[in-house]
Amino acid sequence: MKYRCGDFVYYSDNDKNKLGRLKAILKDDEHNLSRLRIQKALSFQDLPKSLRSKKRLQRSTSGEFWLTDDYKVITTSQIINKSAVKMADIKEIVYEHLSRWHVRDIELSYQHPADYITTGSPPCPSMPVYKLFIDLYYDDFGTYRTVYHSLGGVYVQFGNMPIHQRKLIKNHFVLGFVPFGGSFDEFLRPFISEMRVLEQGKVMKVNGQDAWVIAGLGVVTSDLPQGNDMVGTLRQNASKGCRTCTVSRESFTDYNQDIQALLRYHQITDNQFNEIINENIKSKKKHLCTAYGLRLQPSILDKLKRERHLQAPQDIYHATAGKIGRLLEFTCEMFSEEGETDFIKTWKDFEKPKKWARLPNPISHRKSFMMSDYLRLAMIMPFLLYRFLQVSSIKKNDIKAIQERMQIQLNSVPKKIISCWVQVSKTMKIVFNSEFTLDGYEELQQCLEEELIILPKV
Repeated sequence: MKYRCGDFVYYSDNDKNKLGRLKAILKDDEHNLSRLRIQKALSFQDLPKSLRSKKRLQRSTSGEFWLTDDYKVITTSQIINKSAVKMADIKEIVYEHLSRWHVRDIELSYQHPADYITTGSPPCPSMPVYKLFIDLYYDDFGTYRTVYHSLGGVYVQFGNMPIHQRKLIKNHFVLGFVPFGGSFDEFLRPFISEMRVLEQGKVMKVNGQDAWVIAGLGVVTSDLPQGNDMVGTLRQNASKGCRTCTVSRESFTDYNQDIQALLRYHQITDNQFNEIINENIKSKKKHLCTAYGLRLQPSILDKLKRERHLQAPQDIYHATAGKIGRLLEFTCEMFSEEGETDFIKTWKDFEKPKKWARLPNPISHRKSFMMSDYLRLAMIMPFLLYRFLQVSSIKKNDIKAIQERMQIQLNSVPKKIISCWVQVSKTMKIVFNSEFTLDGYEELQQCLEEELIILPKV
């Protein structure tokens, strides 16, 4: 029997038959095995007791099941058979938030590609099939250090390549450059047109043999402003300027929010765009844009088959460097005259790695720091502060404000500032790990939560 991504299957787990949806087929090169990523599904009897209502019991008799946010990786030998359950039988998702069980509508979930992507069949069944996903990169950069006008570089990569090959410069394929004042949409139209043909499949010569080639858009990577543009959301200074969720700026530091219910989902954003486009009154149209955090028109990339929010992740390099840059700005501004003098002396005496490029003094030259400078500084900042920071190193107003926010003694404030930098450095180290295990993801989540608690207070 053939199994495809998106199918519901029964599988064995601890000698029990369970239901789940096949989300991905993973290849284990080390052991030459295939593994399956399953999204767990529940029957009414499996629901938490607090969710077993009479209405859900009645719906379960009509064949309704519930998906969860829990995933499990199993071997192919654990598969029992295919289930007759379809996505139409799923109305809600069960998830846990703040140690309590909740449900959300199935619309508040990322669609699986199997739900919205169809491809053409090769003209000959024996013809070899090649499937590619193409990653798109867009970045604005200054052509000269002192010239404001920027140039937009657009290039692609084949996401099928192993990570060590994707790092090579020869495997970065430049599409071209968008000049200052030029239209990104106009520049990208030929690429969009060709990609739409490849989405349905095309006969091409591969090693002298006809082959059926199918290609789709993979991950779209760019800086924060351009990333929002390519998703269709407002810029980051708007009230709802995040391209991943609808959390308002005022609530960014509230770590008790129900993020799963506040994430942006492609199908919901489509409906919001249609509402904006169909509104004829300009004032109401702008009001809708503000309320939804969306632009007047969707991105040109929406002409391709993609999940706009899932396939345009935040650039962790820029996000981490920007966070460190802001923390550095706050730290330097809170130094008293004595603190600045002690920091500069410590900075000059501190022995930095010989392989590093020369770092200028952060007190007077931090505005000229590059992102790589911020990341290097985060590695050594806890050691620098530990050597000199004391109560007299901090302005009186700032140290009292931190004391009140953290409800601690005055003498403990310098230690908390150092602890904040330690936490940021630790998180940065984990973020840029070359590999992630399940334990690694849990450690990263814990570090982010601890950082989220201490950063707003400092």
